[in-house]
Amino acid sequence: MKVLVTGGTGFVGSHTAKALKEAGHHVRLLVRSKDKAKSVFNKLGIEIDDIIVGDITDKAAVAKAVAGCDAVIHSAAMVSTAAKDAQRVYETNVGGTKNVMDCSLDAGIKKIIYVSSVSALFNVGDEVMNENSPVCVAHNPYGRSKVECENLVRELQEKGAPIVITYPAGVVGSHDPGLSEPHYGLKMFVGLFTFTSSTGMQFVNVRDIANAHVAIIERVTGPDRFMLGGHYYSWNDLLAITRKLTGRQLPYVHIPGNLLRMLGKCADVVIKITGKQFPFTAEGMTYASQWVYADSSKMEKELNLEFTDREETLAEVIRWLYKDGHLSAKKAGKLAVSI
Repeated sequence: MKVLVTGGTGFVGSHTAKALKEAGHHVRLLVRSKDKAKSVFNKLGIEIDDIIVGDITDKAAVAKAVAGCDAVIHSAAMVSTAAKDAQRVYETNVGGTKNVMDCSLDAGIKKIIYVSSVSALFNVGDEVMNENSPVCVAHNPYGRSKVECENLVRELQEKGAPIVITYPAGVVGSHDPGLSEPHYGLKMFVGLFTFTSSTGMQFVNVRDIANAHVAIIERVTGPDRFMLGGHYYSWNDLLAITRKLTGRQLPYVHIPGNLLRMLGKCADVVIKITGKQFPFTAEGMTYASQWVYADSSKMEKELNLEFTDREETLAEVIRWLYKDGHLSAKKAGKLAVSI
C-alpha cells in the first residue's frame, strides 16, 4: 500500500513512517525540507521511498502528494502559543488540514487518518475522556486552531468520509527530532526541578502510536475514532518510578494545583509580552494539575494492541534524553550506566 504521511519530520510522523516501512508499505512524505527529512530518517535507520517538497498550506502541492496514494496520514501541525504566530498557526493547522482532507477525498482515497490530540477533548471536571467526548472550548489561538480542525474533520465524518481520528496523550519515547513539550517537562522533572502536584499525567510511547496507525491503515475503514492514551502516572507514581530507574533520591517539592495554574497564567503573560516560547503555560499547568483520565479501551480491544510497559517507556525516555545531550550522566543515574 502506498501511504502519504504529512508531518513526516515530526515526532509522531517520523515514527509512523518508520513503522509503515517496517510493515512493508511504500511511504511517501510531504515535507518542507528534503535535507531535514533525510537527516531524521538516517537517525531512524530507514530510507523513505518518495519525498515531495511542499507545504500543506499549498493545495497544489498537497494534490500532487496524494496522487496515486492508497492512504493518507495527516500528522503535520504548527505548535506555537506566541501571539505573533497566531495567523500562521491558523493557516497551517486549519487551512492545511482542510487541504489534506479535501485533496485526499477528491482523489478517492478510502483510508485517511487525522492525528488529533487529547487536548481537543480535554474538559476540566470530566471523570474520563474517550473518543466520544465532546470537543473542548479553547482559550488561545493554537488551541482554537486544534478545536476548529477537530470540528472540521468530525463534520466530514458525519457525511461519511472515510477518516479515522486518533487522539494521542503526551507523546514520549526516543529519537524526537525536536524537544517536544512532554520531553521538555520530563527533562525538567528529572534534571532540574522535581515537584509533585494534584492528579498526574498520561504518557504514550511514540512506537505504540505508530503501531496503532499501521493497524488502522491495514484493518480499519473510517469514519472512526480512537483514543491513544498510554499509561497514567500520578505525580507520586512518576516520582517513585524515576527514583527506582535512576537510583537517585530526587528531592522534591509539592506545589498545590491552584498555585501551579497561577504560575502558568503568569508565564502566558510573559509569552504575550516577549513573543517567546516558555516551558510553562496556563494550558500545560491545567493538564498537569487537573488531568482527566484518557480511556483507550476501545483501541486495545478493537485493534488488539497493548501499550508498552510504563516503566519501560519512562526508562527509554530518560536514556534518550541522556544520549541526546539533554541530561547529564549524573541526572540519568543508573540509566546512563546501562547504555
